[in-house]
Amino acid sequence: MTLQQLQYFRVLAKVQHFTKASEMLLISQPSLSYSISQLEKELNVSLFEKNGKKITLNHYGEHFLSYVEKSLDLLEEGKKSLETIIDPSAVKINLGFIYSISSTFIPQMINEFYKDSSNKNIKFNFVQNLSDCLIKDLKNGKLDLLVSAKPDKDIACVPIFNQNLVLIASKNHPFAGRSNIEISELNGEPFVLLNKNSALRQMCDEFFEDLDIKPNVVFEAEECNAVISFVSLNFGIAIVPEKLAFSNDIAVVNINNSIFKRPIYMCWNKDKKMDPQLEKVYSFIKNHYSINDTSKVLMAQNISK
Repeated sequence: MTLQQLQYFRVLAKVQHFTKASEMLLISQPSLSYSISQLEKELNVSLFEKNGKKITLNHYGEHFLSYVEKSLDLLEEGKKSLETIIDPSAVKINLGFIYSISSTFIPQMINEFYKDSSNKNIKFNFVQNLSDCLIKDLKNGKLDLLVSAKPDKDIACVPIFNQNLVLIASKNHPFAGRSNIEISELNGEPFVLLNKNSALRQMCDEFFEDLDIKPNVVFEAEECNAVISFVSLNFGIAIVPEKLAFSNDIAVVNINNSIFKRPIYMCWNKDKKMDPQLEKVYSFIKNHYSINDTSKVLMAQNISK
C-alpha cells in the first residue's frame, strides 16, 4: 500500500462522500475510487458500506482508520522534527487565539518572547477565530498552541491570565456618567452581544441566567470591535473585555459583581509530542504567564460544560 492511498482513505473516512473527498483532495472521483479499491484489494477486506452515493465506514474501516491516523500523524511529526534539524528557521508554530486578545496579550507576549535572542529563528503563523473553531483546529492538528477563554476536556489547558469584563455604553446613554453599576440595573436593557458561538457570549448567558437578568438582545456581532461600534451608535449596551474598551465614543462602567471576569487559557494537544521549538514556546508562556487560581479555573470549566 502507498502513503497516498492512506491519505486518501483518511479523508474519505472523515467526509464519507466520494465527490466531496475528491474535491478536497483535488483529484477526480474515478482516481479516488480506484485508489480505495486497490487498498481494499491489498487488505483483502471492504472498508466501506456503499448505499448509492452514500458511504459509511464499516467495522473493518473503523478499526483500520485508528491505525492510519496514528501512522500519518507520526510521519508528520517526524517530518517536522527533521525540518527543525535541517533548518530551524523553516519551522513555524501555528498559534491560534481569540479575537479579544489579538491587540493586547498576543503582541505583548510575542515581543517578550523575542527579547531572548535564542528565539529569533522561531517563527509563527497566527490564526484568529472563535473558541469552538480554534479548539477544533487544535484537535485536528492545524494548530500547535491555542490561547482561548474556553477549556475543553479533550485537550490540556493551563490558565495564564484573567480578563476583566466591563459594561460599555454610548456617551449619550444614562449610564455614561457613572463609574459603577449594580447588576440588577441591567435587567431589560437593550444589549449588543456577540453571537452564540462565542465563548464570551456563552459565559455572559450563564451569568445572566444565574443572576436572573433578562437582557433585551437587539444586535449580535461576530467580534468585539463590531460590538463596540454598535454601542457607540447607541443601539444598546454591552459587556466586553476591559482592555478592548478604549474607544473615545463609548463610556466604560464597572459592574459591581466579582464574577464578571474570566480566565484565559493556553491549550495544547496532550496526545501529541512537542518538537523542541514548540516546547520552547509552550514553556515560555507557561513560565511567564501561568496563574494558579483554582476557583477561577473551576468557574470557567463549569461554564464550558
